[in-house]
Amino acid sequence: MELELIEIIYEAMLIMSRVIGLFLIAPFYGSQAIPQRVKAAFAFMVTLVLRNVVTVDYLELPANIFFLAIDLLGELTIGLIIGFIVFLLFVAIQLAGQFLDMRMGLAMANIMDPEHASPTALTGQFKNILAILLFLVLNGHHFLLRAIAQSFTVVPLTELLLTDNLFVELLKIVGELYPIAFKIALPLIAVLFLTDLVFGLAVRAVPQMNIFVVGLPTKMLVGFLVLSMLIPIYVSTYRSLFREMFGNINQIITILGDLGG
Repeated sequence: MELELIEIIYEAMLIMSRVIGLFLIAPFYGSQAIPQRVKAAFAFMVTLVLRNVVTVDYLELPANIFFLAIDLLGELTIGLIIGFIVFLLFVAIQLAGQFLDMRMGLAMANIMDPEHASPTALTGQFKNILAILLFLVLNGHHFLLRAIAQSFTVVPLTELLLTDNLFVELLKIVGELYPIAFKIALPLIAVLFLTDLVFGLAVRAVPQMNIFVVGLPTKMLVGFLVLSMLIPIYVSTYRSLFREMFGNINQIITILGDLGG
């Protein structure tokens, strides 16, 4: 009876490690605004649900604590990989906001990001909040739970195998970080560039104009007006990016399954 209880605890620890890996880094689930006790309780609830559907008959207790730690670390790594893909997209969105803040003259106007408990760009935070709201509207948080549940079927417990193919695919996803950020920021950057060009011509025509007094508030006003006009385009862009991100997660899970098999 005691041995059976130990086996159940071991199986639950493996499942929970993979779930915690996702919750540590994935946006919304890993938000610093959510108390740690709440996240731990939710991870435990998800583990209880998954315990009834995950195949564990083949598992054997590790010989010592070292092998136990290796097993837990492997499951944690799978959750971190899935959450990391989502995290990268939101980093690209915030990076696009930093690009815009530099062009609008708001580079020093950082605010506290409750998601990560760190200072962030003003425009980046606006774009991040918009992205999270759309992520929830599209049931992205449900998709992540389905993805972590699917991963147990594709990659059975304790059968993670890391190879070059996996790292190549992850590097491809990481390589899209700056192109995505630039794609998001490009329309507004183009408008601000034209605004700078107009001020440059105005200074040439009217040298008495104090460009520093007039230019900065005008660029901020133009930036916010154009940003509000571009919100529908951003929503459409985010939808496309989220679909691509969901595809990347499915692809990585499939690769993990192929490696484990």
